[in-house]
Amino acid sequence: MTLTYSNPRTHAEILNWPMGGSHRGTATFTVECKPGKGERVVRTTRRDDGKQAAGKMLTFSTRQRIVDGSDGRTYIIRLTEYGHISVMQGGMQFEAEDAIFPGNPRYAAIRALFEESQA
Repeated sequence: MTLTYSNPRTHAEILNWPMGGSHRGTATFTVECKPGKGERVVRTTRRDDGKQAAGKMLTFSTRQRIVDGSDGRTYIIRLTEYGHISVMQGGMQFEAEDAIFPGNPRYAAIRALFEESQA
């Protein structure tokens, strides 16, 4: 099954985020913009008992957005400086879940998500 992506945004707060073991909490994703460097996603998590975990940051790329996958999961799409789109799971543990290059039939639709994004 080929995933599709929707609901592009620069900020997302996700409740009931798995945090290891039996812990659940809130994950907050924010796209940071630094002139001259580009954009990156920062994720912070807070357990239901109030304990805050250290933030996790991606490396900078041209543009980044938080999106929903057709499988019900959260993903981060990144427009790289090389022109392709890199897709990463919201857990931010693996670099590329998928890479979509110009010429791929999915490229135009996913590329358009960077223009549609909501705050």
